[in-house]
Amino acid sequence: MTSDTVETASGKRLLLQLEWYAALGGLLEKVGSPDFPAELAATIRLLVPFDYTVTFAYSGPGVPVCLHHTFGPKQFDIHVRQYEVGPYLLDPFYKASANGIRSGLYRLADLAPDQFYKSEYYKTYYVQTGPVDEIALFIPGLENWAVVTSLMRSRVQPTFSAHDLRALRTVEPLLRRITEMHWHTDDRFKAAIPLQDEKEVLRRTVQDALRSRGIPSLTPRELEVVGLVLEGHSSESIANLLGISAGTVRIHRKNIYAKMRISSQRELFAIFIRTPAAGA
Repeated sequence: MTSDTVETASGKRLLLQLEWYAALGGLLEKVGSPDFPAELAATIRLLVPFDYTVTFAYSGPGVPVCLHHTFGPKQFDIHVRQYEVGPYLLDPFYKASANGIRSGLYRLADLAPDQFYKSEYYKTYYVQTGPVDEIALFIPGLENWAVVTSLMRSRVQPTFSAHDLRALRTVEPLLRRITEMHWHTDDRFKAAIPLQDEKEVLRRTVQDALRSRGIPSLTPRELEVVGLVLEGHSSESIANLLGISAGTVRIHRKNIYAKMRISSQRELFAIFIRTPAAGA
């Protein structure tokens, strides 16, 4: 590498640093402003490119609130409107927030169940608009809310690299603090939200789906198995979570499918996704 090449690379890094610090200054000026989420996306994009971003606020298993997004109409219909109807209950990011995950930056693949990428939730819903990789910034602890900002890359882009993750994790503590400052000014988070039991909401949603189709109710254990199957857990993973054998899980699945008069996970997911979530 020649000295001219080194000098050029050094100059580009310096220019990027200057742009980054200028963007941070602009982001701080937008705290408390409706323009803050768009400014946050633009600031992050200076370091790591992505195709879409969406910010949801979760409060227990209640229907999430979309705070900001950069989707087109088709993506919005799937990733916001359809998501709010019930699929959010199966989302690894939602599950992580409901389970009290710590503030930080997390990759979808790190939080997803073992069979998530083979699940019907992923295959027939999640990839309809093409995202293949996703990273999220979690900010729990705003009253009873958790705010999750997701960065998505579509199938035409490479997945987030190790360099991308290092860059985001380096600035994450600073971005998290600035973002906390902003969302603490939002009056929507100051209302008292009654906490619900996440498992009970999922059970009720599934039972409502069955009742609307004249299908007999499932037992509490069968409902647990249905929920975990929909989330993308294998029989072995379900067995570990419920403290039963994988063979018993398979018997439960066979009985569930017989009761529901279905033969595949795709049909199970279709019943679930077409029924409004409880309280919606």
